[in-house]
Amino acid sequence: MPIVLVCLILVYAALAGFVWFHHKTRSDKPYPVKAELAVLAPTLLVHGAVLFLPVVQDHVVVMGFGYAVSLIVWLMLMLYWTGSFFYCLRGLQLLLYPCVVLSLVLGAVFPGKMSGYPINDWPFMLHIGTSLLAYGLFGIVTLLAVLILLLNHDLHKKRFSPLVSFLPPLLSLEKLMFQGMWVGFLLLTYAVVNGTFFADDVFGQPVHFTHKTLFGIVSWLIYGGLLLKRGMTAWRGKKAAVWTIIAFLSLMLAYVGSKFVMEIILHR
Repeated sequence: MPIVLVCLILVYAALAGFVWFHHKTRSDKPYPVKAELAVLAPTLLVHGAVLFLPVVQDHVVVMGFGYAVSLIVWLMLMLYWTGSFFYCLRGLQLLLYPCVVLSLVLGAVFPGKMSGYPINDWPFMLHIGTSLLAYGLFGIVTLLAVLILLLNHDLHKKRFSPLVSFLPPLLSLEKLMFQGMWVGFLLLTYAVVNGTFFADDVFGQPVHFTHKTLFGIVSWLIYGGLLLKRGMTAWRGKKAAVWTIIAFLSLMLAYVGSKFVMEIILHR
């Protein structure tokens, strides 16, 4: 395992420990989010350099399983870092940093087949970029849904837990979840329409309705249904969070899941 990757894992693990320690101590002092973001900023730069230097040097996008997972998680971190200047995202780090550590370890252990795509194919690159950004946004939305379920559980137990005092109010989390879902849905709509109806321009061949296409459309329909019901009935609560997680699992099966099966299990 390269030394840079080990250092990144250690820094993210330290950030995870820092957040969890502050969460458990129930300190009266406000959470030092500025200090956390100050440490995260250079770490993100190094992480991004590791991901994008091969692209700049070889003029191809390498999309093996491990690389794809690392890129999606890096985008999630970038969205979290940027969003923290505009929204109260306290509590998201409780799940985000452990996921980052796990993804880096998985990427190192299961790199997958390193298939490259030329970066001068702009229709294809726009499709890939939009899809990955949608993945990152829906990843953040899914972590918010998990936090909503955990907070709901503690509130229904009518007990004062560190999680209740550390997280933003439940309504704020739900509002953030649906706001992120709207942006992700627009990006996913572009990717689905582009990859389905304009497949000749994007992939150079007609669309094939594989399991990847099927799961992508299913996740798009679930997200669309969630947003429609939210707009019509102000839907919220446990069921909305559960369906948000189901939609993301379907989206994962469409791309990352299929890459894992094809590259790691079937060695194709």
